[in-house]
Amino acid sequence: MTRRLLSAAGACNALSRFVLAGLDRFAIRLACHERRLIGLSLMRLVIGFATILYCLADYSNRQFLWGPHAYNSPSTASAQIPHAGFSLYLVSDSRAWFELLFHATILTSAAFMIFGGRVLTLVQAVMMWSLHYRNQDLLEGGDNLAQILIIFLTFTVSNAYFAPGAKKRRERLLASDRPPTVSTVLHNLAAFLIVFQTAVLYFAAGYWKTFGKVWQDGVAMYYISRETEFRMSATFAHLMGNAYLGTAVSHATIFMELAFPFALMSARPWLRKANTLALEGMHLGIAAFMGLVCFGLLMIGADCVCLRDDDYRSMWRRAQTRYARLATSWPPETRSRRASPLTGSAPRVSGSPLRKGAHDHV
Repeated sequence: MTRRLLSAAGACNALSRFVLAGLDRFAIRLACHERRLIGLSLMRLVIGFATILYCLADYSNRQFLWGPHAYNSPSTASAQIPHAGFSLYLVSDSRAWFELLFHATILTSAAFMIFGGRVLTLVQAVMMWSLHYRNQDLLEGGDNLAQILIIFLTFTVSNAYFAPGAKKRRERLLASDRPPTVSTVLHNLAAFLIVFQTAVLYFAAGYWKTFGKVWQDGVAMYYISRETEFRMSATFAHLMGNAYLGTAVSHATIFMELAFPFALMSARPWLRKANTLALEGMHLGIAAFMGLVCFGLLMIGADCVCLRDDDYRSMWRRAQTRYARLATSWPPETRSRRASPLTGSAPRVSGSPLRKGAHDHV
């Protein structure tokens, strides 16, 4: 009996040492240096750009949709706001106040997209929440995720890339002699929560799709393409009318969403990158074929954080290698006329509608 007790006590001590060692490694990993800087910077760009598009898509109808005398009255909008929500648009019924606040939202989103930083992130969150809660009839679904993720983004360094002074900021953050700080821990915890929230969202969406009869039968995309509530593309409806293609897309959607959390935890980078890029392609298709541009952009922004900095660097090196190989195959007289895709300007393409006209909801 005594021998069994000693062996059990030894097993408990070994387990506790293993757990404590794991916690120590996790704490050191959190405090060493900021991670996922590229993905967070991309998400900053996407949120700012999507908010600007949301405002400009129905700029001429802004008084009817969000103004003090909009069809959705301030009293109705106040009753629809959740317990912890608020909207600066409901502070006053002055038209001048609305115009000032609406245009300030556009300017704040542009500054947030260009410069970033914790202060601008907080201001962007307030402006975005206020606009969303003023008229919830116009929301497309991605706003729920954006309202959560921008809270986490406030604690991160979201301007380490694609912002003025980003290079010096990165050198300071990634310096080898930099001591651990609380801000580093908060940054990494917030980045982890963004990834965790996105993974839970995809897994829950895929899980509930498995119980849907139309998803099990593979006809979900056919019925979605026939919806009249959204601005559906005729090409999309024609493609989903094919039984084989519609079934393949329906089942592939479930597979990608269910596999996403496991791909993120995988030790194989190619699996993580392939699954994330496939989901981003799916959201690009939603934006192009269903007209839900802001929803697609916000989901892509969340997906960007799920890839690590090393993943982006490896994809960038691969793109440079492919471009170098392609450049060697060009005729000598053509090479001098072609601009590098990394520094030259891209050709202009005609844009599709930003999103469904908000007045169509009424």
